[in-house]
Amino acid sequence: MSRKKSILDCSLLDMHKYSKTAFQHLYDKLTDNKFKRAYVDKNHPINAVTGVLWDITQGNEEIVKIISEMDKIDNIRAESSISKLEKITDTWIKKAYRKHFSEGTQISQTIYLRFINTIMNHNNEEGAMNLRFAAKNLFDKIYGTYRARQHSIGKSNKFNELIERYPKLNIDKAYRYAIMTGKFNINSDDIEEFEYILKFALSSKENSNKRKYIIKKC
Repeated sequence: MSRKKSILDCSLLDMHKYSKTAFQHLYDKLTDNKFKRAYVDKNHPINAVTGVLWDITQGNEEIVKIISEMDKIDNIRAESSISKLEKITDTWIKKAYRKHFSEGTQISQTIYLRFINTIMNHNNEEGAMNLRFAAKNLFDKIYGTYRARQHSIGKSNKFNELIERYPKLNIDKAYRYAIMTGKFNINSDDIEEFEYILKFALSSKENSNKRKYIIKKC
């Protein structure tokens, strides 16, 4: 029976595009005399490439340590290294942002901590204090990251031009929410994609149906 795929399964083609600095770190580690793997052979580079990819996918401890350092250089983290509390916190903040954008409610750390206390198990008072401390730090970290991304939107000239093209729409709120979901970033390509979605949403169904009819006739 084939293994059931996890939502975290992904292709090598989905890999993060590491910076030159991160790849330099990888190169330095793999060419270091201390790195002793059977596939390291200057005369057989294909073996080395295949061996490294194999070690990455199999979670080889030595390679994982090197990749983790690359992640630190590029300020990213593997999904598998994110704790349960961190995932819960991230989800809670995203939902709180959604409610904030739709209803104008405040994103309250007090309500968040109360929520965490009801769903996370702790055996004693010390455990409860440790949980509260960890949860508070995570809230500050994740919420702070989202706020920083929100504030950086206004610095984009392309984004400001988008707002000017659609004065009747609340582009600012919509794009802030889109960024918060992780589906969009503050770059020209994503802003362009966002505008296409707007155009499709604003186009009339009558015109769309006409185009479908023309295509079918052809």
